[in-house]
Amino acid sequence: MKEIMTVSEVSVTYGVSARMLRHYEKLGLMGSDRKEGYAYRVYRPEDIQRLRQILVLRKLRLSLKEIGRILNDPGPATAISVFEKNLAQMDNELKSLQAVRGVIAEFCIALKQRRVLPAGETILQDNQLLALADALSPSSTLIQEERKNIMDKLNQSMEMKDIRIVHLPESDVAAARVVGEDPEDRAGRMIAEFVRSFRLWEKHPGLRLYGFNSPSPMDATGFHGYEFWITIPDGMVVPAPLEKKHFAGGTYAAHMIQMGNFEEWGPFYESVEKIDEYAYAGSGSPEDMFGNLEEHLNYHDHVMETKDGEPQTRQLDLLIPVRRR
Repeated sequence: MKEIMTVSEVSVTYGVSARMLRHYEKLGLMGSDRKEGYAYRVYRPEDIQRLRQILVLRKLRLSLKEIGRILNDPGPATAISVFEKNLAQMDNELKSLQAVRGVIAEFCIALKQRRVLPAGETILQDNQLLALADALSPSSTLIQEERKNIMDKLNQSMEMKDIRIVHLPESDVAAARVVGEDPEDRAGRMIAEFVRSFRLWEKHPGLRLYGFNSPSPMDATGFHGYEFWITIPDGMVVPAPLEKKHFAGGTYAAHMIQMGNFEEWGPFYESVEKIDEYAYAGSGSPEDMFGNLEEHLNYHDHVMETKDGEPQTRQLDLLIPVRRR
């Protein structure tokens, strides 16, 4: 392992975006350092070791909060507690899945025996089948969202089931773009200060915040950028250094994530490609992240509640432009 690694080297080696690394640092899960002669943050062997631990625990489907508890406890007690809790949840969910599977198997048997009858009639008029379904406990039918399909979670490349097709309205926007170190944070603070200075939530109650990498790929130096767009009322004058732009809106495939789960971009792309009714309609340019967007959900409330600095984002919509085939 190299003594010192740059952001781009870590990103390429471990498949973690610069934004994700920064998010881990903000949560206190890992650290970074500055070294003379380097323009950006660098990572020492102990930082890389911590990152590898985080990535292993993420593959085990632990939340970032659980990972923080484990890594910040020098002893084994917290890790044992977290693992045992997760094992118990998985055991319960496996039992629930087995119960549901058993009922579905009974339905299949009944339908095959009565092929001449419609499926609805077979199921709804068979008291034994209805009794089997009624016997399922709520935990059997309302499995926790995070673990509702264990195989889907273990294999992120499998098709996503929660993709929405949405229309984003046309709008003028105030844009903040920063290229360099921590561009998301710096551009985010510029937007937040603009919104608060004009009390924009009063002038434009439907305000929405979009963002995208600009440019999308990092070069060998770790040089990258991010641009935010906040929707504004028609005719509003935007002060420098922000820039007024026009967003054409359009149709997008949307998938919601918790802040930090940017690894879901990959399986999201794969799932959008399988949609029969819609085709990908990206821009083809890395300067605007190929037309993809990240919408910071409920920014209206978050910016009102945060008196200084960039509001904390909890959920985002990943947005991929599409068109009808």
